[in-house]
Amino acid sequence: MGELKLIADLPTALTFEVDDGSIYRADTMRQVVVDGTVRLETDLNVFTLRNLRPDTVYRVSVGDLSVAARTTALKAVVDPRAFGAKGDGVTDDSRALQAAISACPRDGLVRLSEGDYLTAPLFLKSDMALEITAGARLMGHRDITQWPVLPGVLYDTDGREKTYLGSWEGEADDCHAALINLLSVSNVQIYGEGEIDGQAGFDTWWSKPKERFIGWRPRLIYAVDCEHVLIEGVTLNNSPSWTLHPLASRWLTFTNLKIKAPADSPNTDGLNPESCTDVTICGVHFTVGDDCIALKSGKLSMAQRVVRPTRRVRISNCWMQDGHGAVVIGSEMACGVYDVWVQNCLFTGTDRGIRLKTRRGRGKDAVGRNLNFANIHMQDVGTAFVINSFYWCDPDGKTDYIADRNACPVDDGTPSLGGLSLRNITAEGVRHAAVYALGLPEQPIDGLTIENFRIRYNLDAQPGEPDMAATIPLVVRLGVYISAAKNVRLTGLDIEGQDGEPIILENVTC
Repeated sequence: MGELKLIADLPTALTFEVDDGSIYRADTMRQVVVDGTVRLETDLNVFTLRNLRPDTVYRVSVGDLSVAARTTALKAVVDPRAFGAKGDGVTDDSRALQAAISACPRDGLVRLSEGDYLTAPLFLKSDMALEITAGARLMGHRDITQWPVLPGVLYDTDGREKTYLGSWEGEADDCHAALINLLSVSNVQIYGEGEIDGQAGFDTWWSKPKERFIGWRPRLIYAVDCEHVLIEGVTLNNSPSWTLHPLASRWLTFTNLKIKAPADSPNTDGLNPESCTDVTICGVHFTVGDDCIALKSGKLSMAQRVVRPTRRVRISNCWMQDGHGAVVIGSEMACGVYDVWVQNCLFTGTDRGIRLKTRRGRGKDAVGRNLNFANIHMQDVGTAFVINSFYWCDPDGKTDYIADRNACPVDDGTPSLGGLSLRNITAEGVRHAAVYALGLPEQPIDGLTIENFRIRYNLDAQPGEPDMAATIPLVVRLGVYISAAKNVRLTGLDIEGQDGEPIILENVTC
């Protein structure tokens, strides 16, 4: 029968998810009834009711499913135009916008009405909401000098390292502030039908993907050391690097978003929770230049400071339309990733569908466990499921030690993967491989269950890399290939059109 779930309660909006086993959208339009009146028709499994009254209970029904939900209280609405914002796309509105944020009372709302608001990075505070309404666009300055730098590490008066602030690819490091920054805040909402555009381009932030400017490239939205953050509805465009990057934060919800970047834009991942717990990602549509979602927990230097894993992540009813990987775990996961559920999602056109990547040297705490994927449809992906324990990106990955397929001693740098479950997965138009799983010979994948796995291939596919490692050959229409794994269970595999044997197991025990 299914369930109607409340995902987000906001001052003037409520977001719901229909969980009935359909993937991203229904076959037909549904009517959404609010207090006995049809308020919306949609085929999407995740939808938002808008223009509601604050602190009001609504009875919402979809077919036989029904739930009561209350919008949150609202103390006051703050209009940035009252502080001098022009919204003409030419005037620098940075001061007016930041003043409106600073003046917003507790449980207040800063509302951007229709217009183009040109701004430098903004800093939100606790207990506030930012609403970007339909027709409103927050635009990042194209002048790089307008983006301040966040120091990677903060020190006390005796010069001792106390905490970190800036970050770049799993390390504490100086980086430019994001367009929207949430630094050690709680109870913050960003929502609406408007747009946040970083305005990055190959003549600005994308011109030096592996070099610093003053600091490393900024994100579009960056949250560090935060609690109870909710981002809903907005379209996020053209980030300088990772689009949404929550770090060392908890109780996070990202729902009903559109995240976009050109296919050739460097490192424009969609959403990368790093060392975060209790994360909900629901109803998000990705079209990006790198991974759509990447779950991380830092590199070894971060684990040596404090082990803070990523835990309890729920991803549902999302559409990963383009990107390198649809749902990725790693490779910066030195503190571990645990308890992940991905279900009812659609992957189309990504290089890989489900992708786990790690390597020697990530650390003994780089553990992936209880990782679950169910009811997923893939179309025109390169490889449906990848585990790569020899991932070689970054200079420290291109060494003989990383690439060696012989067993090395297990030490403090050895990562561990296991407790993986894939159920009810369908992939059509696969080019390279159905499954390509490489465990470490000294630390095999421990626990891999694949049930009801249906694969069909692209008959015109050309050979390509199933993933990125020095010793991985080009393949085309490969079936299931698993190396160095134990406690493997394969049932209900339906593979047609592969070149060669459907299942190849090397150093695998069941």
